Amino acid sequence: MARICMVLRGDIRYDGRVRKEIATLHRYGHAIELIVSDFTGMRLGGDDLGVPVHYLHCRISQNPAANFADQILFSYKAARIARRLRPTHIHCHNLQGLLAGVWAKRTTNAKIVFDAHELMPESLDGARRKVWDLIERRSIFYSDHILMPESNRIAYFENKYVGIPKPVLLQNLPRRDDIPQGTFDVFRETYPITREQTIVLYTGLIAPGRCVDELIEALMMCDPRFVLVVLGFAYKNYAETLKQRIKELDLSNRVFLHDPVPNTEIIKYMASCDIGVALYRNTDINNYFCAPNKVYEYIALGKPIITNDYPGLVEAVKKHGQGICTGSLSPTVLAESCERAADRSVVKGGRRKCFWEEQEGILLKIYGGSVDQSRVEARQWWMNIEKPEASRKIGA
Repeated sequence: MARICMVLRGDIRYDGRVRKEIATLHRYGHAIELIVSDFTGMRLGGDDLGVPVHYLHCRISQNPAANFADQILFSYKAARIARRLRPTHIHCHNLQGLLAGVWAKRTTNAKIVFDAHELMPESLDGARRKVWDLIERRSIFYSDHILMPESNRIAYFENKYVGIPKPVLLQNLPRRDDIPQGTFDVFRETYPITREQTIVLYTGLIAPGRCVDELIEALMMCDPRFVLVVLGFAYKNYAETLKQRIKELDLSNRVFLHDPVPNTEIIKYMASCDIGVALYRNTDINNYFCAPNKVYEYIALGKPIITNDYPGLVEAVKKHGQGICTGSLSPTVLAESCERAADRSVVKGGRRKCFWEEQEGILLKIYGGSVDQSRVEARQWWMNIEKPEASRKIGA
């Protein structure tokens, strides 16, 4: 049985990959404690995981230097907790988690599992990129196992770091049981959208450069039956900018901004659309080799997808015969793509779907142990370890 300390600098309510990994390992008897960010000060998101959760208060500032300092502080505090837990494995989500794992490894001798959700330095620029690239270069060789969600990222990473443990592909596939069997129509129940209209759904960060502006402009060129729902976190005051633009274009009855929803709820919202979009600008290699959860979720739901013609996305859409991969993000091309995606012939029937349950063995191979023995050892570990608080929801 493995005693696993997971470290995530992020909001566990919205991180489907981490939630799925915890559910799998917990179900097979491995003992897990999660160290996670608390951006709200309310310690939210971990109650339904079934594992002890340590919340570390984090801040997001408009000052890049303050944000960097807060990330390093998170890694330091997470390492302190990890050392106290004496795990056999530290499962590190992204670079902030890896840094914490490296600091804790020196005294715990735990194995490091680096779960690289992103190519983080490659997604940054300037001084931030140089600093995080240096941290990655100094930390990566402490890893005993490396997990990545996209095969082209693996090839890039192996070329960047010769001699690291061979990264293993762990895709962002949805759980079979999470795919709703019934029908949902959340948006028509919430907004003045008729049965005859076609709902195009954008989910994700609502920020400049995320193609939301282009989608709104594209709507002006589409048949009036098309409506757009934009669901997610709005960056700073960008939502107000979008509202003003929507008003100027007289699209208030065709474009709707929706608040973010937890990962446990997002599937029923995705099931309520007619066309899903997953668009990324080719500003860096992290975006070019992207592997978003939403693409695989739309595929599992049988929804037509509009996405980029990047390698991993083309591979997924071609394999499942479900959508349109565009090489341009201009409003004109996006409008044409919406019209094409509304023709259900873009979804090819009879294609096999892929689910998370088929990948669980990848995690179990890393952590090992039989199911029965894991449960016995897990109980022994929890009985012997010192627990600072009965609630297990602690700060630094």
